[in-house]
Amino acid sequence: MSKHQQEQEVAEQEHKGSVEEAFAELSMIIEEMEKPEITLEASMQHYKRGMELLNQCKEVLEQMETEMITLTEEGEMPDGETERTCTGSR
Repeated sequence: MSKHQQEQEVAEQEHKGSVEEAFAELSMIIEEMEKPEITLEASMQHYKRGMELLNQCKEVLEQMETEMITLTEEGEMPDGETERTCTGSR
């Protein structure tokens, strides 16, 4: 595996982790906002943070979608590197 491929896989794992972490935080925010004793100020803070997380996830998912479309349509990585075949080694 080339150094570029390794770097790309690390970046993909970081995106995956960050999206999963964002979804976990969003779940906690929802739980907090559903509590009847939450103040309006706290609710607004949670709402703002939730919107930040949603926008971050949307950006990452759109980027991944673009890469997937490129791979599907052209059979190449976005930087022009040819994708591995199913039987090829990593």
